[in-house]
Amino acid sequence: MFGGFKVLFLFLPLLFSLAPIFLLLFIGSKVLKTIFGNSAINNSIHGSSQERLHYVELMIHLMAHAIKADGVVDNREIQTLFTFFQSRLQFNTNQLRWVQDLIQYSLRKNYPLEIIIQTMNQEFQVHEKQLSIELLIAVIMADEELHENEKVLLDRVAKDLQIDNEFYNQLKSKYIKNTESHYDILGIKPSATTDEIKKAYKNLCKQYHPDKVQHLGNEFKNFADEKIKEINKAYDSIMQKAKA
Repeated sequence: MFGGFKVLFLFLPLLFSLAPIFLLLFIGSKVLKTIFGNSAINNSIHGSSQERLHYVELMIHLMAHAIKADGVVDNREIQTLFTFFQSRLQFNTNQLRWVQDLIQYSLRKNYPLEIIIQTMNQEFQVHEKQLSIELLIAVIMADEELHENEKVLLDRVAKDLQIDNEFYNQLKSKYIKNTESHYDILGIKPSATTDEIKKAYKNLCKQYHPDKVQHLGNEFKNFADEKIKEINKAYDSIMQKAKA
């Protein structure tokens, strides 16, 4: 009806001649999509302070060491790290894309642990380093196992970051034993006296006071607020039992 195969053969050269144009259009659309996507990420990132961005980068570089410590890159550990920024710090979509890219980049690279720790000691305060060590433990325990290499890494980082031993033991009691009882949250034993309960409560409130991380952005302040709520709930429950 339309000339059969003869017409088809006439169109073949035309299709081949247009193929490079279609290919260029396809590649161009991909490039534009990437450019606009990266632009949105950059705009979101540049809205944050350099101090905050640097802190997040150092945290992720540190977590990469934890994820690779046992010789296995476990998706549960990566997801725990990602969820921390998504749920606990409430990063927006563009910020999360940046975090995701940074996690993959850090896993491919191998930033010296000594440099990471040295930089954190030089640029950040106690409460910021405490937040890092808590996330480090949470990531390591995401697979519910503590490998010997992970234990060595934890102890080394805690020591080199000059983390208070009492605080460090509280975190280990909470995460490594996989328990979140009210006594574990305060880092005390069920046999603790009223004075010991109050002392532990006051120390934790000082460590997690939102004002100490306010300069890092609202996300970190919100995280500290949640920790204070958790501490208050544990303290109220323990004190009610003590009065009963």
